[in-house]
Amino acid sequence: MSIEINIYLVIIFNIAVLGLGYLFLYIKGFRKHILFAFSWVIFTIYYFITPLYFYSIDRKTIWGDSYSFYGVGEIVTDYYDDGFLFFGLAHLFFFLGYFFVTAKTTIKSFDSHVFKKNRIVLITVLCFLIVYFNFAYTGISPLDVLLGISEESLFGAVGESNYLRNFADSLITCLIICVFVKVDKRFIYIMSFVSFVLFLLMGFRYRIIICLLGFILLYLFKTKIEIKKVIKPMILFSFIMYFILFITVNRYNLILGKFDQLESNPIKFEVGLLLAEQTRGALDDITIIKYYDSHINAKHDYGLTFLFFAIRALPRSIFGDWKDQIYPPPAFPIINEAYNLPAAYENTGEAPLHYAYFIIAGGLFFLLIGSFFIGVILRYISINRHYNFPKDKIFLIIICMALFQLYTRGYFPQFVDHLFFLLIPYWLYFGWSQRNHIA
Repeated sequence: MSIEINIYLVIIFNIAVLGLGYLFLYIKGFRKHILFAFSWVIFTIYYFITPLYFYSIDRKTIWGDSYSFYGVGEIVTDYYDDGFLFFGLAHLFFFLGYFFVTAKTTIKSFDSHVFKKNRIVLITVLCFLIVYFNFAYTGISPLDVLLGISEESLFGAVGESNYLRNFADSLITCLIICVFVKVDKRFIYIMSFVSFVLFLLMGFRYRIIICLLGFILLYLFKTKIEIKKVIKPMILFSFIMYFILFITVNRYNLILGKFDQLESNPIKFEVGLLLAEQTRGALDDITIIKYYDSHINAKHDYGLTFLFFAIRALPRSIFGDWKDQIYPPPAFPIINEAYNLPAAYENTGEAPLHYAYFIIAGGLFFLLIGSFFIGVILRYISINRHYNFPKDKIFLIIICMALFQLYTRGYFPQFVDHLFFLLIPYWLYFGWSQRNHIA
C-alpha cells in the first residue's frame, strides 16, 4: 500500500478509537469518569487534531519554516503515519486499562464538611507570602520587577529555595478551594490577580492555564449543560481563550516588564496557527519515533528517567555535587539527539509529550504497557470517589490539573513534584475540616 493509503487508514483507526472512548463516556457518564474524560479530551487535541492539522498543511519539522527556524530540525513528513499508528494504539491500551479493569466499589454515605472559609484564606495568603519572600530574601523583589525598576528577572530564578518557589503550585489549589467554598469574591479577585501576575513574572504561563482549567472543571461539576445555559459559558470561554492567547503572544514582554510593547489586538494573534503551535507536542513525539526507526544503535533508557523523581526531591544543599554528576536524566540527551539541532538552538525548551518518554523507555512495547498502566492507575483513583463529595471533587480536579502537566510536558519527575505541591493545600484544608453537614 502507498503511504497515502496507510495514513488514511491509521487516521480512521484513531477516529474509531477516540469515538469508542466518547461512546463509553456517554453511556457511563462524563462526570463519573472525569479523569478518563479529561485525558481523552487532551489526547484528542494534542495527539489527533493538532498533528492532523500539521499533516494537512505539510508541516515538515517541529518548528516549521518561519523566522529563524527555516530548515532546523528533523523532517518528519514520512512519519506522520507511524505517529498516528503509535498514538492510536496507545489510546486503545489506555482505554482498555481504564474501562476493563474491575475493582471493588463501596457505597459511601453522604459525608460533607463544614467549610471554614477563614482557613483557606489563611492557607492562600501563607502560600503567596512564601513564594514572594522566597525571592525577596535573595534581593529579587517581584514588585520591583513588576514596576520595571529592577534589572533582575524572576524567569528561571529559584530564590532562596526551589522548594519554597514551588509553593506557587500550591497557590493554584488554594484559589480552586476558595472558589469552591465561596470565599468573599473580593478576596478571590485580588488573590487571583496577584497570583497570575506573579506566575507571569516567573514565566509560569502553564500555571495560569492549569488554574483556569480547575475553574472550568468546578463549573462543569456543578452545572447541568443545557442549550439555554451555553451563552454565558461561551462568553467566559472566549474571554479565557483571549487571555491565554494574550499571555502566549506577550509572554517574554510580560516576563521582562516591557508593558509598553504588549500586543492586545486579537486580529494579529493568528489564532488557528497560534493554538496549533501551543499544542504541537505530537510533532516532538513523531520526531522521537523517527529517531528510533532511523538509528540502528539508538539507546533506550528502560524507564530510568521515570525514577528521577526521587533524585529530584533530594535537597541540593546536601546532595548538590552528587546530583550534578548524574544529571541530566538519560532521556534528555536522547531527546536532544533526536531533535538534531545545531548548537545555537540547544536551549529551545521544546518538551515532548508523555508518550515520547515511554518510547524512549523501550519503544512501542513500553508505550503500550505504559499507557495501559496509566489507565489502570486512573481507574483505581476514580473508584470510590464521587464528584458530589466535596473532598473527592477537589481531589479529582487536582489530579486533572496535574495530568495536564504530565500529558503536555511529559517529564514524569516534574509531574510528581507538581502534584505534591498541588496537594499541600488540599491536605492542610481538608485535614483541618471537621466532618459534618454543611449549614
